[in-house]
Amino acid sequence: MKKIILITLLISFSVEGDYLKHPKSEALIDELVTNHGFEQSFVEDVLSNAVRQQKIIDSISKPAEFTWTWDRYKKLFIEDKRIANGRQFIKNNLQTLERAEKEFGVPKEVITAILGVETRYGKIQGSYRVIDSLLTLGFDYPRRAKFFRKELVDFFLLTRENDLNINEIKGSYAGAMGYGQFISSSYRAYAIDYDGDGYADLFSSVDDAIGSIANYLYIHGWKKDGQIIYDAYPNNVRKVFKPNKNLSKFIPLSFNEDGKDIYFIGDDNFIAITKYNISHFYAMAIYYLSEELKK
Repeated sequence: MKKIILITLLISFSVEGDYLKHPKSEALIDELVTNHGFEQSFVEDVLSNAVRQQKIIDSISKPAEFTWTWDRYKKLFIEDKRIANGRQFIKNNLQTLERAEKEFGVPKEVITAILGVETRYGKIQGSYRVIDSLLTLGFDYPRRAKFFRKELVDFFLLTRENDLNINEIKGSYAGAMGYGQFISSSYRAYAIDYDGDGYADLFSSVDDAIGSIANYLYIHGWKKDGQIIYDAYPNNVRKVFKPNKNLSKFIPLSFNEDGKDIYFIGDDNFIAITKYNISHFYAMAIYYLSEELKK
C-alpha cells in the first residue's frame, strides 16, 4: 500500500511540479527548521515556487567531460576568441592576479584559464535558477541525490548568510554559481573577500573571484612553482619517475589528439585542478589554455 501511495504522489508531483508536495520535502523542511532555524513558512514558500526541470537531469546525465572526445572538448575551450579575451582579462586585472599569485602561488594564467573555461571570464554565469537545479537533482536524480541534497541545504544557508534572494540566484544546471562557478558548499568554505569591502561576492566582484579561485586551489594542494603535467611515453611512466618513491600520487594520462595517442603524467597541481572539476579533460583544458595565455 505504501508503495502505491508513493507512486501516486510522484505522479501527482510530476504533473503539478510543486516541490512542496514532493514526498521528500517534509524531511528537508524539518531539517532546515529544526537544525538551521529557518522559518517553516519561508521554506515552504521556496519549495512551492521551485520548478522541476527535466532538461537539468538530461544535461547532467551526459556531461561533455565524459561524453565528448578530447579533440571536440579541446576545440571548445582552446580557441582564438577565448585566448584573446583571456589575455585582455589578464591586462585588465593584472594587479589583482599578481597579488593572488604571490599570496597563493597559483599562476595568473591558471586562475584566468579557470575563469575562461567556466564562464568566459564572467560573461556567462548560467541561466538556471539554482533552487530549481538543486531541488531537481537533490530530489529526482537518484544517482547523486545525496550530494545535491547536501548542496541544497548549503544553498539555503549561503543565501541567508550573504543576504541573497534564494529565488533569483542563477547558475549552471548543476547549481554552480558566479564567475568561477562555485557550488554552494565551496562558496561557503573557500570564497574570500579580496577587494576589501567585507563581503565575498563571486557574482559581481572580479577581485573576489580571482582570490577565491586561488584560495581554492591552494587549499586543495597547489604547489608554488610546481608542475601540472609531465610528458611521458607509453609503458615508460615508471622510468620517468623511477627516483620518486611516491609514484602512486601521480596520474597517468593518455588522450587521442588529432588521431595520435599522447601521454602525460599529472602532478600535484594537476590533481589540485581536478578537485575543482574531477574530469581529466577539464584539467588538461585548463593547462592548455593557461599555456596559451603565457604566449
